[in-house]
Amino acid sequence: MKILAVSDSHGDEEILKKVYRDHPGFDLYLHCGDFCLDHSANPGFLIVKGNCDFEDFPLKIDLPTKFGILHAEHGDGIYARSSSWIEKQGYFLYFYGHTHRKFAAKIGKTYLFNPGSLTRPRDGYLGSYLAVDVDETSGEVTYRFFDTER
Repeated sequence: MKILAVSDSHGDEEILKKVYRDHPGFDLYLHCGDFCLDHSANPGFLIVKGNCDFEDFPLKIDLPTKFGILHAEHGDGIYARSSSWIEKQGYFLYFYGHTHRKFAAKIGKTYLFNPGSLTRPRDGYLGSYLAVDVDETSGEVTYRFFDTER
């Protein structure tokens, strides 16, 4: 399973279209909130609602996979969640945004990812997004962050 994850694009329709167009063939295109556009501007991402979104996107998404639940949310409440809370949920993949900082870690059996921000990074000059590949046989997860020049 190949997942392309973005977050915090804050209304930049052109960068979303470019990222989508530059990465064909993914099984899931995921936007972790602060899309800040209406539904019609979506090139094909599954979107969760961020604190700056006014459209009726879901607050979270839980998708079953062969290896466990893929969970996505914007993450503006994640700071109240401890590592032990995340581990107890039993998620396989946990995606969030909000911080505008890329992040990857493994907590117990859960892979935790933040793709950073496409347009307003707080951890460098360039925006970022993330590609995650789950081996369909072993469940092994590999990932790669991409930078995008503005």
